[in-house]
Amino acid sequence: MAIVGVIMRTRDRPLLLDRAVASVCAQTMADWHLIIVSDGGAAADVDDVIARHEAELAGRVAVHRNDAPRGRSAALNQGIKASSAAYIAIHDDDDSWHPEFLARTVAHLDATADAAVAVRTEIVYEQIDGGEVTETGRQVFCPDVCAFTLSDMLLHNRTVPISVLYRQAVHAEIGWYREDLPVVEDWELWLRLALTDHTLGFIDGQPLAFWHQRRDAEGTPANSTIGDQSLHRAMDALVRDQALRAHARANGVGELLYLTSFLRKENDRLRDVQRETNRLLRVQGQRLDRLEAAISDGSLVSLARRATRRLRARMTA
Repeated sequence: MAIVGVIMRTRDRPLLLDRAVASVCAQTMADWHLIIVSDGGAAADVDDVIARHEAELAGRVAVHRNDAPRGRSAALNQGIKASSAAYIAIHDDDDSWHPEFLARTVAHLDATADAAVAVRTEIVYEQIDGGEVTETGRQVFCPDVCAFTLSDMLLHNRTVPISVLYRQAVHAEIGWYREDLPVVEDWELWLRLALTDHTLGFIDGQPLAFWHQRRDAEGTPANSTIGDQSLHRAMDALVRDQALRAHARANGVGELLYLTSFLRKENDRLRDVQRETNRLLRVQGQRLDRLEAAISDGSLVSLARRATRRLRARMTA
């Protein structure tokens, strides 16, 4: 039994899937088993990719095929339930890992009681031209984040699937990925995990996970966070509203009413500060304009003219 189950959901993206499978095969820690969930995609696409990596996979891959798409969360749950590994990694079919990702994260979980560990992650910007993927730039994702915490995740999802290794046992405690959420299912699971008493680790330093983004892509090649931004906003609002209602039912709305009133007053105060700042900037700009005019008026020619006018005035007095 492999210690890590790598779950890879895919549909009709063979070019990206090939890179993702190569990323898993390149890991220096070899105790893994890859489970590919082909969620309604063409069977030949997955078969061709596996054939190209047959030697590296060496019997360490299983493919689960859905005739019709079941959805992102259902595909994840399907793959995880098919794995008997102690640790789970979600490797989306368009992302990649540093070769040391599994070695470093497995060593961390082996040495600690942490339920999960996240790593420093880098965004890789790219575009697809024909059958080629071209990198156009990179930047560190959320460079201010140095821990895997509830307080950070309350703002937004700062720990994407490609950057996490976690213990499969947490599902018995907190449940599975919510299949009613077409997106943000990973963020919602991290929130539930962070509400437990389990500690969550973070490996800082060199990026070990790479979140690939194609900002101009549409359709199948697009990232869900970019191609489905409106859906992400809607599901983000849904998760927040459900949590708010649960909190209000358990604790009443008094605290929430106070907080919303306080935040409204603070917002009004900040708006007043901004208005006063803008007024002062306008006044300062007017003073600078007058100073500039005075400096211009103080040229040698202007001085000579003023002297002539003063002399003429004295002569005619």
